[in-house]
Amino acid sequence: MAWLDFLKNGNELSELLIEGCNPYGDSLLKQSDVDQLRAHIQPDERVLAYVLGRVVLAGRGLWLLTEQNLLISEHDTGTEVHTFALKDITQAECVKGKYGYTLRVMVAGQVRSVYGASAHLAAVFYQALGQKVPCSPVFKPATLDADDLAQAAHNFADAAQRLQAGVPVSAVRETEAVH
Repeated sequence: MAWLDFLKNGNELSELLIEGCNPYGDSLLKQSDVDQLRAHIQPDERVLAYVLGRVVLAGRGLWLLTEQNLLISEHDTGTEVHTFALKDITQAECVKGKYGYTLRVMVAGQVRSVYGASAHLAAVFYQALGQKVPCSPVFKPATLDADDLAQAAHNFADAAQRLQAGVPVSAVRETEAVH
């Protein structure tokens, strides 16, 4: 199975191993991501941030942070979404590693993690998470410039607009200005 996974994701994995960055870590959400997550977001729930990365032995990982929950998708082709209430997260950390940033949370006695996240999306995601749950200080924090922050705000606004049915673009842009 590992060989088939390498054939399927070989270019991404090669770039991750050789260059030390995930080429898809700072992408906008794919339509399949939006379709998968939309059913798990309540109408009054606001989307705050997301990170894309890799999950050990599972493939592509997507974490979506809302005002009340952390939604986690851990498989390229699966449709399962784990929903964790933020009040149930007992610890979180963000660490810079060889392959980008790794985010971990301790929730319901389990550790969940995603690695290979882009520096700017991980930094802004972790800052938003830190306003909701106990977080350790970032190990080797990223230095972000205005372009990095603007890119993160754009990605998160796009996700919010696409995931939250009925949210006008102007409300999303107001959220961008606050962050």
